[in-house]
Amino acid sequence: MWIFASSIFILIGVEGILPLINKSINEDSENIFVLWIFGFSTIACIGAFGWYFGGPLGFIMTWIHQLSQENYEKPEGFSKIYTRKGKLRMRYLLYQEVLQHLQSLSFKLQAAEIEREKVEQAKQEWIAGISHDLKTPLTYVTGYSTLLLNEQYEWSKGEAQSFIQEIADKGKHMEELIQDLSLVIQLNSANGYLPLHKENLDIVEFTKRIVANMSNNPQANDYRLHFETDISILNVEFDAKFMQRILQNILMNSIIHNPHNTDIYTQIFNRSEHVEIHIVDNGVGISRHMLDNIFQQYYRGTTTDASSEGTGLGMAIVYKLVQAHNGTISIESEISKGTTFNITFPKNRRSTS
Repeated sequence: MWIFASSIFILIGVEGILPLINKSINEDSENIFVLWIFGFSTIACIGAFGWYFGGPLGFIMTWIHQLSQENYEKPEGFSKIYTRKGKLRMRYLLYQEVLQHLQSLSFKLQAAEIEREKVEQAKQEWIAGISHDLKTPLTYVTGYSTLLLNEQYEWSKGEAQSFIQEIADKGKHMEELIQDLSLVIQLNSANGYLPLHKENLDIVEFTKRIVANMSNNPQANDYRLHFETDISILNVEFDAKFMQRILQNILMNSIIHNPHNTDIYTQIFNRSEHVEIHIVDNGVGISRHMLDNIFQQYYRGTTTDASSEGTGLGMAIVYKLVQAHNGTISIESEISKGTTFNITFPKNRRSTS
């Protein structure tokens, strides 16, 4: 196109323009004239080709730079790359796939930024909650300690014992909070490795003992905990410490988020390839928003008016511990009808029932 355009310009200039103006030139002048026409056509073609091919590249580079600056809006002039019928203009068709990927990337980055802001806000609220949760029992500990150390009063043995018991309870609560934090840090470590000390144990007897222990918990006094299974023995390989944490966290979640007199059933089923543990309650149920976030870190939902002393990490810990056992966990719930946690663990070949 460049050579063709140059030839046309030279032909028109030498054979058309010069005769019209009755301009006679010698051979040297003609060569200079042709050179000027050739140079002009070259510059014109470079400009035209630069506009045609370089314009879209410049637009793409501007968009990429804009994305790198965390600006996910459509770049200035975006509408101009389309015709009135909504089709890409001819000179942008070559980069159609690139433009589509950039637009998709922009949407994904914008969605990721919104999600990051939500997580950051939840994290800040969670940190404030943790600070409050640690400060509250610490206030009790310092308060009762001050009373015991006050020489102006002589406390009876019963009063002193009551103060000491309160200090011990609050200290245990703070210890549990710190253990949750330490466990989450371990679960979120760079390599994601959680050492499990698996043993071949009877999951039926183990779960029955956990339910019995939870029934004796003062927080469960006004709740009815049940254990149901038609299996006498079922050996499964699992880490006893972490399995206890899984079951206790779910049972405690069912207790603190439901009103008094709620029935909570723990059921074990022996399937062909796996073991299922269902924890079912007939409580108030869980909203869709809570269901979508219940296994997220830093989420502290509640279905009752009671204040929660948890870290907001309980269900996130359960989720990751179940995954560490190569298991799965799901949840179903209906408002005013109750909630079901469904946990599955793979069976080892030596399992017997």
